[in-house]
Amino acid sequence: MKTKTIFAFVAAAIASALAVPAKAQSTDITLNFFHAYPSTAAFLQPVVKDFMRDNPGIAINLQVPAEDYAKAHQTIMRDVLTNNLPDIYLPAYSWLRPLVKTLEERGLAVNLQPFMDKETAGWAKENYAESVLNLGKVEGKQFAVPFNASTPILYVNADLVTKAGGSMDKFPDEWQGVIDLANRIKASSSDVAGLNFSVGALASDWYWQLMVLSQGGRIVNADETGIGFDNETGLKALQLAQDISLKTGMTVDTSTDPAHQQFFAGKLGMVVASPSGVANFTKAVGGRFDMRTVRYPMPDRNKGGLPTGGNAVVILAQEPAKQDAAWKFVKYLTSAKVQAQIAQTTGYMPTNRNSAALLTEFYAANPNFRTVFAQMDNAATWYAYPNNMGSTVWKAQAEILDQLQRGALTPKDALARMAERVAAILKKGS
Repeated sequence: MKTKTIFAFVAAAIASALAVPAKAQSTDITLNFFHAYPSTAAFLQPVVKDFMRDNPGIAINLQVPAEDYAKAHQTIMRDVLTNNLPDIYLPAYSWLRPLVKTLEERGLAVNLQPFMDKETAGWAKENYAESVLNLGKVEGKQFAVPFNASTPILYVNADLVTKAGGSMDKFPDEWQGVIDLANRIKASSSDVAGLNFSVGALASDWYWQLMVLSQGGRIVNADETGIGFDNETGLKALQLAQDISLKTGMTVDTSTDPAHQQFFAGKLGMVVASPSGVANFTKAVGGRFDMRTVRYPMPDRNKGGLPTGGNAVVILAQEPAKQDAAWKFVKYLTSAKVQAQIAQTTGYMPTNRNSAALLTEFYAANPNFRTVFAQMDNAATWYAYPNNMGSTVWKAQAEILDQLQRGALTPKDALARMAERVAAILKKGS
């Protein structure tokens, strides 16, 4: 299936999903389904429609999505207090632990292991790799089933690489080579930039955890009272973040949109982003240039890891009948068929191991979608701060990283400020 055919299929599916049926179906159970990012609704709508067609007694109500994962978590925390939780929810991996801890305190956490145990023998192993299931565990208990998974990749304008004398067949696999190539791209044309990787541009700390984990470091210390990268590894991560910016003359942004728009216009050689955007990037580029995706340049290939982004599906319904219906939907969302469909329409890595057989021809015809698989051996846990302090910690860190990449702070000063601020936040929230 060619990429342009994919988009035509997706558009038709979404249009069909939005169509109002001539006669309303009678349903026994209605489940409220909440998630983050309005764009997610585009690929969820046809999935929900197909599920309801096959399960006429269950209706899925897609609620208005949150702007991002942090805001979705804030909404759920309010819903806990008002006893107005949705029945099904897609939290980011980085918010799963604080979510579960809050729910456990109120006796609302739903362990999915009993539901899995009721399936046929070997069902879980047949569908999910242990490493995938571990993403949905909190302190060893299966509170979620991974729905989407991604690790950051590098999007590349191959035409600009060729013009700069580079080669996609010999693309650099370490950061110094990428920085050198970025400078050659910038020098080859007066109106293009070589690279953009604004570490503080996201609404979450995914890119910053990427910088630390890829160096083989850890996010917090053993007792979670301060940062775990207050050492040579953290200094290397900060030095690299500054080198990427200052040595390439990169524009430091506070959101990802400017760099993405510049890339779509063919005026940016390389940009770090999520593989979940491969389909949207392909559509936005529209054939103006040869777009490729390559693996993230890993600083420490032996100890380095890549934080796994995406989300997992949890059941928040408390009534047994709703929980059983929700479990049917969880199984459907994470089935080989649906996971393959979502992989083709987004770029996310499917979490069902049986999706691979369904995607063989697709990946052969669309190699940009396959890149994320090449680095999944380096997938690592996206650390979740305790006591819902992730947003507060990230706000403090993002400000420091912005100053660092603009050259207003040295890596040593940035590290000292991070250590001080994060320790104060964790102490206050403990």
